[in-house]
Amino acid sequence: AILGVGMMGQEHISYIQKFRDRVVVRYICDPSSESIETALSLIENEEDAPAVFKNESDLRENHAEDIDLLVIATPNYLHTPQLLRWGQYPMKILCEKPVAISEQQVKALRKASPLFKAKIWVAMEYRYMPAIQKLLSLLPTIGELKCVTIRENRYPFLSKVGEWNKDLNKTGDTLVEKCCHFFDLFSL
Repeated sequence: AILGVGMMGQEHISYIQKFRDRVVVRYICDPSSESIETALSLIENEEDAPAVFKNESDLRENHAEDIDLLVIATPNYLHTPQLLRWGQYPMKILCEKPVAISEQQVKALRKASPLFKAKIWVAMEYRYMPAIQKLLSLLPTIGELKCVTIRENRYPFLSKVGEWNKDLNKTGDTLVEKCCHFFDLFSL
């Protein structure tokens, strides 16, 4: 199931289509008719068309037990509340980053996570990029790192549905929205 089929949800659907012999998108959920229409156009085989939900609670209440993998690709401020609701089910969850946008959300996740039945992975995929993999493979030969510099060559905030990503109360700002990838790479 894909929860949120805006830009990132659509990207996940396009990736899943490459593995449709092993993975099927059975459910999509998003309040935006336009996003749903675009997402459905990405499903290559019409007989694989997923059931569509505009309301997350309808999907959860009727199909949570049927879902093996849930991709959470909704706006950032929704990730924590959705993980708190979906984490109780024995499924795999791939959650887009960031998982939380505030200290309050972090505290709520820390309190609830020992009770989660779901196995959760946060989409911090930069560590798998070919350039980073090459750097990691060279570490034994170049010695101890003294400095790492990271530069991203793109606009800081892409256009999203309702421009939610330009609202400080919904993103956590640049450090959370974009730089979380860099903090992950630094720790790696």
